[in-house]
Amino acid sequence: MAWQQILGHELNTQRFADSLKRNRMASTFLFVGPQGVGKRTFALQLAQGLLCESNADDSIDPCDQCPACQQVIAATHPDLIQVSRPAGKAFIPVELFIGDKEHRRQRGLCHDIGLKPFSGKRKIAIIDDADFLNVEGANSLLKTLEEPPSNSILILIGTSEQQQLSTIVSRSQVIRFSPLSDENVATILGRINLETEIPIGELAPASGGSIERAKKLIQPDVLEFRNAFHRRLATLDPAGNGYTSDVLGFVDGAGKDGSAKRDRAVLAGDFAIEFFSQWLASLTGAAQKTSDPSIAESIASTPNTSDQDINEIAQRVAQCIESTVIMQRKIRANVSAANAVEMWLRDLGRACRGQLVDAMDDVVA
Repeated sequence: MAWQQILGHELNTQRFADSLKRNRMASTFLFVGPQGVGKRTFALQLAQGLLCESNADDSIDPCDQCPACQQVIAATHPDLIQVSRPAGKAFIPVELFIGDKEHRRQRGLCHDIGLKPFSGKRKIAIIDDADFLNVEGANSLLKTLEEPPSNSILILIGTSEQQQLSTIVSRSQVIRFSPLSDENVATILGRINLETEIPIGELAPASGGSIERAKKLIQPDVLEFRNAFHRRLATLDPAGNGYTSDVLGFVDGAGKDGSAKRDRAVLAGDFAIEFFSQWLASLTGAAQKTSDPSIAESIASTPNTSDQDINEIAQRVAQCIESTVIMQRKIRANVSAANAVEMWLRDLGRACRGQLVDAMDDVVA
């Protein structure tokens, strides 16, 4: 895949190209940005370019034809280590970093990245789902981050710096990825030929710049729930008239799998964050009008606040975002979805009414 096919991240592509030409490539990177904008695709493309056997040593452009390129594409290259959170797990198991109890420091990423490169160039490790590193997992990485093996590159992929432990952030070069434009989302969706009756022109604005989000929106009832949820949030009484049962019905619609239900609850939180974030931006004049009609129409239907203090309203909306983030953390930590969602919607209503909400996040990693 040519770098031209990686849309929306041209500045980061040029940044890495320049760093390699100047021989200033760091050893550890933290890729942060919304889910589904191409961070993992970018990391794999970078790994392929760095491991390619045919390009120049100061080039990140892969040939796509040599054995090394083909092995990266097939996820079989011996010098490329990939770690991610297993399905159904709340965190990335520490065993993936330092081996099980019988093989501590004899297996796992921290051991393997210290081995001599098979191809003679370098070893590259990609840790996806870095948001799901618990304290034990992060601490197991510290020695590798503090004393990285020569000719090694470690890439962690997460959604934000705030989701990572300070010990990780301080030892990494942070690379930020922005949401994709509606045009780029539409182009990528056209490439992958999604089977859906929903027009791409409707999916792209609703995706929030995320291909992963767009794929979720084509599931039965997801886009419908999202738009209805925005309208409900605009009433500033999201828990009223038994609406909690509607949200929990959406969560239960994922099926019997607990992991899928947690993902649905987190997704509902994402829908709330996009609404409140855009409303906050419109209140403060910090952003242009959204291209998504669901959010635009819902914000337009919120109660008239022209006679109220804008700063006070903005603080209420910001508190709604904070409460939502806390709910998502609880869900990821396996707190009961029913309890977490009920408390969350209650807190949103109280925040919208200007009542004090205890935003203490008591989730223990």
